[in-house]
Amino acid sequence: MASTHRLAGRLTPFGRHLGLIAIAGLAVRLLYVLLVVRGNQLTGDARYYHEAANLLADGLGFTEPYRYLYGGGHEYLFVEDHSLIASTANTELPIGHIEPTAGHPPLWVLLLGLASLLGVTSVLGHQLVSACVGVAGILLVGLLGRQVAGDRVGLLAAGIAAGYAFLWLNDGSIMSEGLVVALVAATTLVALRVGDDPSRRNLLVLGLLGGLAALTRAELLLFLPVAVLPLLGSSGVPPVVRLRRVGTVAAVALLVLSPWLVRNLVRFEEPVLLSNGSGVLLAQTNCDATYYGDKVGYWEHLCLLPQPVGEDGQALDESQRDLVWRRRGLDYAGDHLARLLGHAMPRRVARVWALDAPVQQLRADMLVEGRSFRASVLGLTQYAFLVPAAVAGAALLRRHRRPLLPLLAWPVIVTLVAAASMGTTRYRVSAEVTIVVLAAVAVDALLRYRRGRPGPSTA
Repeated sequence: MASTHRLAGRLTPFGRHLGLIAIAGLAVRLLYVLLVVRGNQLTGDARYYHEAANLLADGLGFTEPYRYLYGGGHEYLFVEDHSLIASTANTELPIGHIEPTAGHPPLWVLLLGLASLLGVTSVLGHQLVSACVGVAGILLVGLLGRQVAGDRVGLLAAGIAAGYAFLWLNDGSIMSEGLVVALVAATTLVALRVGDDPSRRNLLVLGLLGGLAALTRAELLLFLPVAVLPLLGSSGVPPVVRLRRVGTVAAVALLVLSPWLVRNLVRFEEPVLLSNGSGVLLAQTNCDATYYGDKVGYWEHLCLLPQPVGEDGQALDESQRDLVWRRRGLDYAGDHLARLLGHAMPRRVARVWALDAPVQQLRADMLVEGRSFRASVLGLTQYAFLVPAAVAGAALLRRHRRPLLPLLAWPVIVTLVAAASMGTTRYRVSAEVTIVVLAAVAVDALLRYRRGRPGPSTA
């Protein structure tokens, strides 16, 4: 008890308040897990992460979980009409079939695998781990808000993040998005610091966080070029120094990525970098159902059928299957280019930003990802208020010449990724870090205006 009092005495008022907000955010996440989603059957990516983590803890490395646990039965898991599946080498695989996987980047599986190694192997256990990771996201969003516009903005941002349903919904579903929030906030925070102080330490941390972010979701790597742009444009700094700074960030990020990259290049038949998921995604999102049917801008699992086999009828490894699916998706897109550019891509972008049939999308999230529909409606309502507030916050920062590029990079990345793949609610999560922080800026400005002190606060 005495040590607790000493720790509280050392904390600043900002730190104490941020800690209280984080505790409240943890309570929200625990209540959601224990009262709403506990006992629900896992589906999709959540099931992959959970099972892959337990296999990793069992000493099997990064093993494709569906083929190991279900053998040839894996083909029937997501298809209601089993007559659509032809008998091939894929359906004859034995249970216990060991096949290396890079279906997703490894960091989230690695984190859950560490929990499994410590004995936390149940679905509920992994949900609770995910909830705790969500609390780290709250803390880092608060620190990012403070970096942007001062202590009160930081506390407001943390408070919004603690209660924003579209964040805690991810934290209860064993999805990697909870870790994405934490890493996006941390990477953006350090990118802003690098803009003010491109010290070696800040450059090293930026490269480290950028690499870890890419090991969570591959598209997050797109942020690093944006983050180093201010370094290239630094006035009064010799070009060789600018290039050295950029090279430092790139070298550290590559060093972080290298073990996974080398492992993939060695283990698979076809070249694989961060993940094998692009082919599956392209095949699922470029087909009749997603160009002309009721799933325009979304995805359809049946578009993966038939699952690829080799010319000799033998089963292919994950990289070879992904290559076949990638060609299938790209060929379809090329044959329907006008429909892709004029209809599918705009609908994808509209879906990800909740501009096209948002309630329908929430129902799809419920069926595919096991989300609570009522909680999703709450999130959509909060989102409708946060977005205009965020636009106002961005305008305020621009008026006061605060750096916006690292914050606005995330909505751009989300839009590009959605246009190239599909629109779904959780793909928006990295941009929601920006939305929360900018909305906090607007709320702070409103509070200051009411007290007769217009303009964003200063750090």
